Amino acid sequence: MSDASTPQGAVAPSPAWRVRLAAPVDAQAVAGATCELLAELGGKPAEPSQLRAAALGILEDPDSGALLLAESQDGTVVGYLGASFSSAVRIPGRYGTIEELWVKRDWRGQAIGGRLLEALFELARARGISRIEVGLPGESFAGLKATSAFYAASGFTQVGMRMRRLLG
Repeated sequence: MSDASTPQGAVAPSPAWRVRLAAPVDAQAVAGATCELLAELGGKPAEPSQLRAAALGILEDPDSGALLLAESQDGTVVGYLGASFSSAVRIPGRYGTIEELWVKRDWRGQAIGGRLLEALFELARARGISRIEVGLPGESFAGLKATSAFYAASGFTQVGMRMRRLLG
């Protein structure tokens, strides 16, 4: 998917946008996109400085995960994908979990989400990761059916539900 004119980790660009691996200089843009994603999901984001620090943590430790950006020709972030890489006894080797996948509303329907997934799959394979998981939004999310259909069309299969407990 890459060639000499496409940065490593990038997917071949469309005329209007491209996907690339984020760099530390992109941490603020990732924090902003995360705020937009959480607002859309009805969640409350952490402070922007905390989101920026979290993004930098991932960007400075590629073994922990990856951040991929979709950007327009003028460099505006129009989508992003955040993934973590983990190990578990139940899964031989390392696996990835999609933590965030978001495309700006006005840019949806242009295959940006699919290209972000393709870039993640390529990167994961290069790192010896052969399994990617994703947790879906809660049942109250209006776009749950479309989100589930998107992941199913991208080759994901249903494996159960995810729960959480906050420690504090």
